[in-house]
Amino acid sequence: MQDTETPETLDRAGRRGDPLPLVIVLLTVTGGMLDAISFLELGQVFVGMMTGNVVTFGFALGGAPHFTEPAPLLALAGFAAGVVTTGRVVRRQRVTGCGRWFAAVLLLEMALLLTAALLSAAPRAATGRHAVITVLAVAMGMRCAALRSLAVPELQATFALTGALIALLHDLGARSGSPARTARRLGVVGATGAGAAAGATAVTHWGLGGALVAVAGVVAVLAGALQWRSAPAPARCGG
Repeated sequence: MQDTETPETLDRAGRRGDPLPLVIVLLTVTGGMLDAISFLELGQVFVGMMTGNVVTFGFALGGAPHFTEPAPLLALAGFAAGVVTTGRVVRRQRVTGCGRWFAAVLLLEMALLLTAALLSAAPRAATGRHAVITVLAVAMGMRCAALRSLAVPELQATFALTGALIALLHDLGARSGSPARTARRLGVVGATGAGAAAGATAVTHWGLGGALVAVAGVVAVLAGALQWRSAPAPARCGG
């Protein structure tokens, strides 16, 4: 994760009416929600935090009980597919108008979330659960690749929570880093925790399908905000 800010990032941060920074923070909340939902309802697997899946897969290799299913590998494969596919689109199309491009990715993510909600309504056989895990991981991989293409330091750390936490604590200990950067890093950590709590609450009250529909609704609102209120000045996302 980079520790510097690009002129383009500073320009966006200071541009009034640009919803992108707030949208990314709110997406961090939904990322925490989806990981909580998947961990609690889909068998101790993460659809966004891939580090956790690597660890749980290691548990399975070591013969730990309750960690013998292929769910972590399915999540890793789905996430990788989402990242690779989105990255290729960014590179080949040299996407401009970051806000609208990101909105399109979010709309596709919303469709995948609703698909996962429908799949979750089927009988809870292992095959159906594995399909839900894979679809959700693809959606999160797409999101993370799109975030990376925006080149927004700290805020793109929605998929690098540990790095954000290390950088935050380092800056606090060394008394370095700008207040704005520290606030963004703190926001990433806090938003992820808040999202996890919200996800657990949603699953408890609405079940797996209802919780996924709720997240899809939030993503749809954020996509709409980007689509209609994105700053008019184009900025290259690919390269």
